[in-house]
Amino acid sequence: MSVFTLKILALTAMIIDHTGFFLRANNLVSYDIYDLMRAIGRIAFPIYCFLLVNGFDKTSSRRRYLSRLLLFAALSQIPYTLLFDYGSSFSLAQPVLSLGLTENGIFCIAVALCALVAYALLAGVDSGLVCLALFFLCGTLRLSLFGVELLGAELNVFYTLSFGLAAMMVLDGLVHDDAPLPKLLPAALILTVSMLLFQPSADYAWQGLALIAALWLCRRSRPAQLVVLALWCWWMYGPGSPLRFYFSLLSLLPVLLYNGKKGPGLKLGFYAAYPLHLLVLGLGNLLL
Repeated sequence: MSVFTLKILALTAMIIDHTGFFLRANNLVSYDIYDLMRAIGRIAFPIYCFLLVNGFDKTSSRRRYLSRLLLFAALSQIPYTLLFDYGSSFSLAQPVLSLGLTENGIFCIAVALCALVAYALLAGVDSGLVCLALFFLCGTLRLSLFGVELLGAELNVFYTLSFGLAAMMVLDGLVHDDAPLPKLLPAALILTVSMLLFQPSADYAWQGLALIAALWLCRRSRPAQLVVLALWCWWMYGPGSPLRFYFSLLSLLPVLLYNGKKGPGLKLGFYAAYPLHLLVLGLGNLLL
């Protein structure tokens, strides 16, 4: 199986998962169907984490790779909130616009400014700086329009993937003797504080970062990565949700069959599919 095939499988499972959430939130399906659709969705995240680690070694520019993840984390946050913060509802009686900060907003702004200054000093002023600013902004603000929450809820999975890739970049630099420590140590400190502030609210939280880190440590051994995936699936779902555990284990099969080939392109298409399908389902929440 190529990278393209793995992405198709993961994307399909994810859309089924999110559609199941949407249908159940609007009382359109029974709990059994909802549970099955959500269980199918457990296939997606392990595959995406494997692809992230695989891409880390194969990308031509890790910085551009990270910038894409940061940008789509920001672009996906409003659609993600529209879908998963289903408690909010449109009402003309509510304030037209409500703007504020999340619980740790002041600290988030402080670390964001440090990160932006550090990026500008180390990498210069480029499009990546804009992506980083949007990334922090969408994770820090609380925003609602006529009672509809747009920002301020749980953060989407691109935040987890972004932090995972950034952590791999820092760790990879630290283990090389020729790495510039005066640059890496401040970056490591800012990244650590950022993760402490944002990651608890991100999709899959610390468990998601743990999977990425473990896959990266075992990236030279496919059998070891398969063991990591199986153990992580048990940790996440085994004791409490057998159905989700069994479906999550299906993610091991495409990883096992991965042939190292890229396959067709459509890179940005896969990125865009995430916020677009969330937006469609999120707007559906407002209409039903």
